[in-house]
Amino acid sequence: MASPPRHHISTAPAPPSPGPAPGPLTAAARAFIRVAVREPWLSWQFIKNDPWAGLYPGVVFALAIAVKYHEPPGRLAMTALVSAVYFWLYLYTFCLTNQLAGLREDRLNKPFRPLVKRSVTTRGALVRTAVTFAAFPLLGWALGVWQWALLWQAMTLLHNLGGSRHWIVKNAVIGFGVLLMLGAAWQLTAPLTADAWRWMLVLAVVVFLLIPAQDLRDLHGDAAAHRATFPLAFGETLTRRCLAAGFALLPLVDHFLLIRATTPATWCAEAAIASLCWTIARRVLDHRTPAYDHRTYRYFEYWYAAVLTTALLAL
Repeated sequence: MASPPRHHISTAPAPPSPGPAPGPLTAAARAFIRVAVREPWLSWQFIKNDPWAGLYPGVVFALAIAVKYHEPPGRLAMTALVSAVYFWLYLYTFCLTNQLAGLREDRLNKPFRPLVKRSVTTRGALVRTAVTFAAFPLLGWALGVWQWALLWQAMTLLHNLGGSRHWIVKNAVIGFGVLLMLGAAWQLTAPLTADAWRWMLVLAVVVFLLIPAQDLRDLHGDAAAHRATFPLAFGETLTRRCLAAGFALLPLVDHFLLIRATTPATWCAEAAIASLCWTIARRVLDHRTPAYDHRTYRYFEYWYAAVLTTALLAL
């Protein structure tokens, strides 16, 4: 009789189990992490050209007011955090609408911007605009500064939906934006005082008068777009001379109306800021290149941040 066939018993290890499929909670967590990493990076791509005008000064001034009122370290840290988030949104809402409105022009002369590089779609930018326009006043309400947030949104829309095409509207919105920035920064800690209004109004007027320095860097582009900036309306030569005079006299404004130096520290601060003002005055008289004028405007932004930093000593 034939014996039954023998079955070979394998000693090889069994293949590993694939394990349970990722559940919805894991997928949601991964999506959340992607958003948490991507959105700050993407928002920085929109605002990275303007933090010295719209982010850092507001945070510095908010901290200066907190120091003035002798806030404890924990409260100072909280002020730094909430002011950073508030002014990030302050700048982000402006840049989103500005770059959406100016996409056609940016394709020609600003290829580094995220919409032009297609880091985000137009639809994606519109969604982010809707979200931030809802989040910004809600945050302002939570911080007790919702009036400033709503006014800034109105100024943003006025500027970016056609107002910037004429110099008087463009310059007035930027000057008024200084008022709205500093009012919110002060009110994060304390009610407005006479000192608050002095700093707010003086800086708003100075920026309104000297912001044409921003327009010197793109005269040809503004002319091609039929944008009536101050230099195009009154002439480049006259604009440069007026700006040079304004920046040369600006240290007097800094001393008599803002810093009012009385200590060695404040005198040193005034001297450093005066040197910066006179450097700008000299540079605006030079007819060189758009890149040179762009750097000159950057110095104006540094002046703005520097003056607000002196509030740590002067107030």
